[in-house]
Amino acid sequence: MSMDCRDFLDVKQYEFLMNWFMRRQQEVGLADLDEPLSYDGDSQYDRLAAQLIAQASIAYLEKFEQNAPAIVFTNLFHLAELELQGRRGLKIKPNKTVQ
Repeated sequence: MSMDCRDFLDVKQYEFLMNWFMRRQQEVGLADLDEPLSYDGDSQYDRLAAQLIAQASIAYLEKFEQNAPAIVFTNLFHLAELELQGRRGLKIKPNKTVQ
């Protein structure tokens, strides 16, 4: 069974968090980190992710005056990351035609 964070959030809440994560990931240069994959959970990426998720939960609470399930923040953190990768990829990749 997959968990869709939209089951827990209305559209405004979802869009707020998605936009918040995308903006903050760009500000801190998350995609620019150049480090080997770490499996100990204490890489620069892991620390930055934990920090942004904690900040997002505070921003969400301040904006909507309620808490959301923790999984929502983790889910949207990664969705925003993928969205930014896709947008960046679209600018870099040349158009290819399928033959």
